[in-house]
Amino acid sequence: CVETTTCPQASCNELVTEVEMEASLKSGATPSTQARTDKLLQKYSTYQLRSFVESNRLTRWCPGKGCEFVACASSQACLETIQDRTTQCHSCTTAFCVVCGEEPHAPCACKDVTRWKDKCRNESETANWILANTKSCPKCVSRIEKNQGCNHMTCGRCKHEFCWICMGDWNNHGANTGGYYKCNKFDSKTGGGVEDQSEAARAKRELDRYLHYYKRYHAHDEAEKFARKQLQETEARMVILQESSSNSKWADVEFLKAANEQLVECRHVLKYTYVYAYYFGASPSMQKERFEYHQEMLERFTETLSELSEKPVAAMDRTEVVNTTRVVDRFMRNILKYVEEGMEEA
Repeated sequence: CVETTTCPQASCNELVTEVEMEASLKSGATPSTQARTDKLLQKYSTYQLRSFVESNRLTRWCPGKGCEFVACASSQACLETIQDRTTQCHSCTTAFCVVCGEEPHAPCACKDVTRWKDKCRNESETANWILANTKSCPKCVSRIEKNQGCNHMTCGRCKHEFCWICMGDWNNHGANTGGYYKCNKFDSKTGGGVEDQSEAARAKRELDRYLHYYKRYHAHDEAEKFARKQLQETEARMVILQESSSNSKWADVEFLKAANEQLVECRHVLKYTYVYAYYFGASPSMQKERFEYHQEMLERFTETLSELSEKPVAAMDRTEVVNTTRVVDRFMRNILKYVEEGMEEA
């Protein structure tokens, strides 16, 4: 560690400062070795800075590709909540967690994100085999490729509507069935034989539970990528929308950009709600039920906003998109606040 370099004298514990290091190198320098001396001093300064940043709990290098900026928190108190740990680089605009260096991951704790990514690496072959890029329509068995962000699927052949995540009938995801998105909850009974306590049965139940959360994590991760791609194309769609009305102004079509930005943010949060739920535990509790309710509501309206934003420009209803964007934002803030406050109801 450059910061703790001490005097080479055996009995001396004095730390070597940058001034002393510079004086030592320059004292023996000659015109022919000056360039080498300057290079060594530059290296020393670089190592000293890197050592300081990596050993300081309030600082972290920006993880952006090729970026050399450093994020610095003013105090430890600034890093107490998960949301406060998130920052965005002023140079490359990369958003990241100052504590762990990962992408923003609210409502998950840093340790759970690390555990989840390690687990996903270990289980990747199994998960990737199950999560193929195409699925069969549950009614006519035609192969269907998912090429948009919304999880409400309609078979092009038989017109059957179903959920891409759980493959259940979309009619069973309506409010009239007692909940829009009941497939967000893991039911241990579906794994079969909870009374079977053999090692093989327990392993299967644990794998089923992991895959339940991983599939939903993966689905929102893919939907987030699609939403980001759609956001890049939004300006062109805004131009078309503006030109479709003779007296329309740019401000009148900005709702489309706001909706897509909201979709990106919500997909990102939803992705990590499944990591949070996985480590919350399998045992039922009132807190878990309330968390799944908040998750369900956010998922419900995110899917609605996704469908609205993917409509052809001519078929868009500005008022409906604006109102749904506001509702989605409120539900996203609700679930983050609920976790931040220790999952205690007001």
